[in-house]
Amino acid sequence: MNRGSREFRLTVGLLVTGLLLLLCVTIVAAQDAAIVALQPGSQQIQQPLQVYHDVSGEKDLATITQEQFKQLDTTAVLPAGKTVHWVRLVLQNNSPYQQERYLYAGGWSRLELYLQHPDGTIEKRQSGQLLPISARDVPQNKPYVRVKLAPNSQTLVYLRLQGDINLYKPQHLSLQLETPEQVVEANNSRLFVQGIFIGVIIVMALYNLVLYISVRDRSYLYYVMALTGTGLYFMFYHGFALELLWPDAPYWNAHSFAFIVTFNGIFRLLFTRSYLDTRQTMPVWDRVLTFLALLYAIPVAMGLLSYFTSIDLLKACVDLIGIIGGAVLVAMLLVGAISFYKGYRPALYFVFANLLFVVGSLLFILKEMHWLPDTPLTLYSAQVGIVAQVVLFSLGLAYRLNTVTTELANEVLEKKRLELEKEVERKHLIEQQKKELELTVANRTAALRSKTQELKHTVRQLKASELKLMRINGIKDRFFSIISHDLRTPLATLDSFLNILLNFSDRMKPEQMQKLANHTQLSVRNLQALLENLLQWSAAQTGSGDTVTFEPETIVLHQNIETNLALLQDTAAAKNISWQATIADNLNVYADANMLSFVIRNLLHNAIKFSEPGKTIKLRACLTNSSMAEITVEDEGIGMKAETVASLFSQEQLAQTTKGTANEKGTGLGLLLCRLFVERNGGFIWVKSEPGNGSRFWFTVPLAPEGQPHKQQTATSLSAV
Repeated sequence: MNRGSREFRLTVGLLVTGLLLLLCVTIVAAQDAAIVALQPGSQQIQQPLQVYHDVSGEKDLATITQEQFKQLDTTAVLPAGKTVHWVRLVLQNNSPYQQERYLYAGGWSRLELYLQHPDGTIEKRQSGQLLPISARDVPQNKPYVRVKLAPNSQTLVYLRLQGDINLYKPQHLSLQLETPEQVVEANNSRLFVQGIFIGVIIVMALYNLVLYISVRDRSYLYYVMALTGTGLYFMFYHGFALELLWPDAPYWNAHSFAFIVTFNGIFRLLFTRSYLDTRQTMPVWDRVLTFLALLYAIPVAMGLLSYFTSIDLLKACVDLIGIIGGAVLVAMLLVGAISFYKGYRPALYFVFANLLFVVGSLLFILKEMHWLPDTPLTLYSAQVGIVAQVVLFSLGLAYRLNTVTTELANEVLEKKRLELEKEVERKHLIEQQKKELELTVANRTAALRSKTQELKHTVRQLKASELKLMRINGIKDRFFSIISHDLRTPLATLDSFLNILLNFSDRMKPEQMQKLANHTQLSVRNLQALLENLLQWSAAQTGSGDTVTFEPETIVLHQNIETNLALLQDTAAAKNISWQATIADNLNVYADANMLSFVIRNLLHNAIKFSEPGKTIKLRACLTNSSMAEITVEDEGIGMKAETVASLFSQEQLAQTTKGTANEKGTGLGLLLCRLFVERNGGFIWVKSEPGNGSRFWFTVPLAPEGQPHKQQTATSLSAV
């Protein structure tokens, strides 16, 4: 218990000692610091201040309070380099009320304010040109920090001033205290005056843009771009660019000056060259203006180098732009005067406009280069000159437009007068030529009509010949394709069989000889059938009457069908396939007997070819609703796909051939001949098939007229495919 009490008393003693030491340091520092009593209204601190130069720039407040500050006059020049400057002073509020002031220490890159209140608390505020608007103590373009002082009190203030780039590092120490009301009033005045100025620039830019769209004169476009550059520069200068365009990019805002002024200067030079037509009237001065425009590449390069590297060239870039800008203004004024001296009337407006602008801009440039003091005259002279220049340039452009319009109108009138004179002469020539032309046209029209008739007749003949040749060429291609592919296999098989018989007959058994002979006979028959079908198809395609004749007659249908069934009986028996024939009685048709037998045999042969052993083939013949007989061949075979069915009867392409269930081959010509023969006899043929469900072919043939004698059918010379 006693031990804990001793520790508590020791801790309290240490805290009291620390507070006393801090109070003593504060009192000593306050005694050394300059005391500034608050005054009503704006207050410029003129008295010498306590300053410490932190060359390393890394010391904090705790370290700085232990350093020795030296007295420095506000007119003294601050050391160059990256030195951080600490200012110590005491702000005294003698009023019985709390006072608030806005402290402005100049355009430093970064400014930090430490307020040590009487109760020992430390309050930190910051601002600066390289801080985003949102990070500043007072969110506006001018870097203010707020100071609140208790009634009848003294507050120790430490001010840390840091200049990261030379552009934002004032040469002299200057502190100014302003009331919140004064800051608000000054900001409102800035918004009002500069808002009117920017509004004038925007209105005149839009006005000249409309003129450019109307007359397509590049002078107006260049002037619009120059006005845009002017507006952007003064938005930058008065803080609107940072506040409105890029509030979170203060570093870019500092470097944008090099690009905005370059943009403005180049388009002013282009406007001067175009407006005064220096290329034609003053080629020497035109080269001078071009050279000045090229000089702007130097500050642009310096700005880029300063922005993307650690090399600080921005202050030198500003000075160089000022020199180039001054030279540009003087050159514009001289060129305008020379152009007016040479008799170009619109140059008078150009000279007066540039005279006011050049005087105002030179005052402003000299103020920015610190060669003239910062006064309202030097601050706003450029803007006043620009407004006067805008008005006079607009008048000059309007006068130039009127001059050009008048010249164009005179040229148009002169052209019309010349055209009227030529029109009179032209009419006389036209009347004379009209009569000659009418006679010539009449003669040539008659000749053309005759030639046209001859050409039409020739074209018709050529088209007919072309179609005939195309058809014959297609037949030839199909014929050769079949010969090259389908004749090889039977001949090769026959050659192989004969080779075996010649070389190995003495070693073969009789049953082997019989089997080989049967195969040879089958191959010869297939070859014979193929050749006969080729001849039949070729004759049908060319319409040759020597090969295929058409002799319709009355045919007893059941006799014709029975004859063809008998011819194919052995082929069906070889695969154990049976018939089921249903034929109407007394059904006589009128058709070519050979063609009809060919169609029936082909359909039956295909049914046998694609049927499995032991299946049944159905054949039906009946009357239709019209005067036609319908013959149907239906099998239970392997069927066909839809794409195969679509190509069966096509004359444009041969049907897709498929091997039979016993590897029987075909040519794809049989069904095409069936279609040709059926249609030749006045009928139609159809097919229906699905894979695995067999196929059904049916066709129609005209009925024989009553009283027509019929012919008994015998075996025909046409064989099945």
